[in-house]
Amino acid sequence: MDMYEVIVVGAGPAGCMLAQTAGKRCRVLLVESRDLHVPIEDGKEKSCGGLLNPTAQEVLAKLGLALPKEVLETPQVFAIRAIDYDTNQERYYPKHYINIHRGAFDRWMLSEALLSPRVDLCDRTTVVGFTPYETHVEVTLREKNGSVRQVKTRYLVGTDGAASLVRRHLEQKYCGPDEPRFPIRRYVSLQQWFTVEEEMPYYVALFDQRVTDYYSWMIPKSGHVILGAAIPEGKNVRGRFQYLKHRVQATGFSLGTPVREQGAILLRPYGPGSVYLGKGRVFLAGEAAGFISASSEEGISYALSSGTALGEALLYRKTPEETETLYRKRVLKLRWGLAAKAMKSVIMYSPKLRGAVFRSGLLSMDVK
Repeated sequence: MDMYEVIVVGAGPAGCMLAQTAGKRCRVLLVESRDLHVPIEDGKEKSCGGLLNPTAQEVLAKLGLALPKEVLETPQVFAIRAIDYDTNQERYYPKHYINIHRGAFDRWMLSEALLSPRVDLCDRTTVVGFTPYETHVEVTLREKNGSVRQVKTRYLVGTDGAASLVRRHLEQKYCGPDEPRFPIRRYVSLQQWFTVEEEMPYYVALFDQRVTDYYSWMIPKSGHVILGAAIPEGKNVRGRFQYLKHRVQATGFSLGTPVREQGAILLRPYGPGSVYLGKGRVFLAGEAAGFISASSEEGISYALSSGTALGEALLYRKTPEETETLYRKRVLKLRWGLAAKAMKSVIMYSPKLRGAVFRSGLLSMDVK
């Protein structure tokens, strides 16, 4: 039976940064369910707007990473048009995002992680289950050909997103029926791509309580525009999305037949109490741990930061208790950031409070 020091489940930004960091000294197995041998255009990229905010840009800068041109999308715009259907108002705000191709970004992050000869990649592979022991964790993998095998590791890390199997298994094992679960809400991110003749010179944020108590978005992408929404799971997602399409078309946006559709589960945390870092020799990072903004659903900066923090903690290869203590210290700032985002979301998603902010014109700008 193969033995690794760290097995990472999920080759997104959190998993790649963790593998790259821990791979400096540890033998790492990076497990990914997607087929990474097909062209990017044929792959299953995450349902994501593909925008790097200033915090994510700063994290990449501190790590000494620079984006290659194939990761960038056009246009690069610097304003967001916020439309509040609940109060019939709109404003423009300056936003310094970098517009990226999410699939190309993930592949680039993976290439950086695989620079270490200590990191092995196993794509088209899923984790069936795992059993923690005192000295190791035994992980069951199902590979692309359907075969099942067991692998041992000193530490298992789930960076497998909102629908994390690792997190679910941990909560089932360690949280009894009378114990409180880590509070978090599940949403469906649904977005469609439309071909456009003229690209928008801004991003769009849409607020409509009849669609969602969260928000919706429109993002220009190289001759296309993405229309997306984060809608509470089980709340007639398809019907609400269709209503959103009619609403934006009535506003003057021209949408034809969608050329692509993407969907995914999103987590909406209540704050730092929604973060679950793991238990024993099993840890979580990125969105699987609950690191995602409650106000904007931005998760790339949290994924990069938490993946790096856990990778650094694992480098010491001491006891699980010492590793957990060090990881908690390194993500303390991230958890305080989540608390600030949770407070901001109270204003953003209350129609009355948001309407008052729009009327005040605070931080907004005039656009010709």
